[in-house]
Amino acid sequence: MYVKQNLSILFYRKRKKATTDGKAPIYARVTIDGLDVEISLGIKVFEDHWDNESKTVSAGEPKCKEFNKKITCAKTDLQRHFDLVQAKYEIATPELVIQSYKSPLNGEKIREEKIKNLELSELIDEITDAYLRYYSKYLKATEHGRVPAPAKQLLLQRQKKEIDEKIEKLAKEGAKIFDNKNWVKTVVLAIDEHLLNFMQLASAGERSPNTLEKMWGRKKRYLEFLEYRYKTIDLPLDKLEYRFMDQLTTYCMVQKQVIENTAMKYAQALKEIIERSAANGWISTSPFSQFKCTYVEPHHDWLTMQELEDLRTTQFANPKLNLIKDIYVFCSYTGLAYQEVYSLSPSDIITGIDGKQWINKERQKTDGDETLPLLPLPVSIIEKYKNHPVSTRRNKIFPVPSNVEFNRCLKVIASLKDFKIILRTHKGRFYFANEICYANGVPLKTTGRMLGQKSIKTTEKYVRANRQAISDSMENVEARLFNRDGSLKSKNEVTANKGKLIEMKIV
Repeated sequence: MYVKQNLSILFYRKRKKATTDGKAPIYARVTIDGLDVEISLGIKVFEDHWDNESKTVSAGEPKCKEFNKKITCAKTDLQRHFDLVQAKYEIATPELVIQSYKSPLNGEKIREEKIKNLELSELIDEITDAYLRYYSKYLKATEHGRVPAPAKQLLLQRQKKEIDEKIEKLAKEGAKIFDNKNWVKTVVLAIDEHLLNFMQLASAGERSPNTLEKMWGRKKRYLEFLEYRYKTIDLPLDKLEYRFMDQLTTYCMVQKQVIENTAMKYAQALKEIIERSAANGWISTSPFSQFKCTYVEPHHDWLTMQELEDLRTTQFANPKLNLIKDIYVFCSYTGLAYQEVYSLSPSDIITGIDGKQWINKERQKTDGDETLPLLPLPVSIIEKYKNHPVSTRRNKIFPVPSNVEFNRCLKVIASLKDFKIILRTHKGRFYFANEICYANGVPLKTTGRMLGQKSIKTTEKYVRANRQAISDSMENVEARLFNRDGSLKSKNEVTANKGKLIEMKIV
């Protein structure tokens, strides 16, 4: 039976409980049909900072916005709990409303949701770990083009099937929470929803497990930040504020000693997750929509043409260093990244309509198509290793070692040659973009296509400046750098044949 009751909520400054410095607490008095109960809001202000007519804190108080927001929220919550008490007991009393306000009627539900969220999060962590361990086993079993023994193949298939079944079961359980509009959505829940969705795609072969591992690592960092800054393991989405991002980036740079670009990467990833939550209807708008994720362009360096030629002609006592040197020179004259040269197979080498050899390959990182003509020097390096036993067994062009071993050897080479730059696999791409393409008038668009990049803005970061293209063909590069017999020209000959480049911004 519905009973009409009159509710009145009054906010006032209680002078009797003023402190020695003159501040008095703000109370809320809840009156229902003549009966009243009061409760402190935990706010203390001076008499001059309290507007008794509007029942708000004036601008003279430094925390006026925060206090007024708390007063507004208290009024809304008290009215909501009045309705809840009426719905449950038919008759509401001030005592019941205050009791509900202090300890909400859905408190047990919230506690249960927190437990369920934690269980789901831990399950996602367990299955993510299991999937990544399986993927590591799979890579080890198939490295260097090896075909696992039938028993090993069967074992890997069974493990993959078990993991896929667990992921699907977890996705169904998670959907009950994610799709429940009455469920209180939290920061960790939003991270887990995004992580679980990505893991499903990775397991289906649509996303990279390496990216999944990075996302899982970021989740751990977010949890550490919540514990450090808010002393909690989770936070409701509606409690997020803009300053959360500022605090996160500061925490990463100060407490974890990462560079600003890395800290911004953490912020950018979380911003995307919260925007995804807003798109899912979990919150009305993202509080981070105005947060700008900045990026400080790092300084790139590479070997000069003279240094690379000196390196090319050097013979080391260690055969492995000679192998690494040749592969690095090959990367410098083709622009291929480590993963592309590692997986380069004979089928990726084609004969173009010009009768010359070309590389035609998709880049793993961007799925961009890398198509470029092979200059005489890379062709000679391919010929040198085409009959190498490891290359033959793996059905690859080069016997490329692991990335860790490759970079370790490059550091040894840099030390032996006394190079001033830190030699890494990616330095070859910068050499190709600048010394091979930019210095010889190849357009940015053509350079980007040969590097397998989808955006010209990415290519612009690789070269020294933007300018109008002089030639759209690598034949000019070959003519400037190589003699007819395929040997490299001297530095003076290269300089004399360059001509004058028109330095203009590309249209």
